[in-house]
Amino acid sequence: MQIEYLTKMKNTPKIGSWENRGISEQEIEKLEQKFNVTFPKAYKEFLFLGGEFQNAIDWDTITEYLDWTQENIKESMDEVNLDLKPFFAFANYGNDQCLFFFVEGENPPIYIYAEDKFHKNEKGEYVYYKKVFNSFSDFIDKSIDEALRK
Repeated sequence: MQIEYLTKMKNTPKIGSWENRGISEQEIEKLEQKFNVTFPKAYKEFLFLGGEFQNAIDWDTITEYLDWTQENIKESMDEVNLDLKPFFAFANYGNDQCLFFFVEGENPPIYIYAEDKFHKNEKGEYVYYKKVFNSFSDFIDKSIDEALRK
């Protein structure tokens, strides 16, 4: 796979004793079929470089948890009556928080969802998610930088 967005991840395969382990392009295609989604290029690169194990992020991002993450977060969003355009939750943190992107573009912004309310908007409604990174690659690059500082 040609790496276009995650060059820092490609160039940092090992941090301390932790080494990235990716999955094949065929396995990525199977995941897309399983979840009925076309992943953004940046996320495909992430899976290719570290889909089995990645060295920089503390959250559960590996593919074996994706089923549970999707089900759990959609259930949590249903409980608070949050209906979003198509999205994919790629990292889980606890039972009611996740990182996700909307299924659009090749290097989409990253949002965090948390069932415990972030804040009220100007209409007095609770807001359960907010944008935390301008792109998927920005999130990965900053995660690598932080892991290297430790």
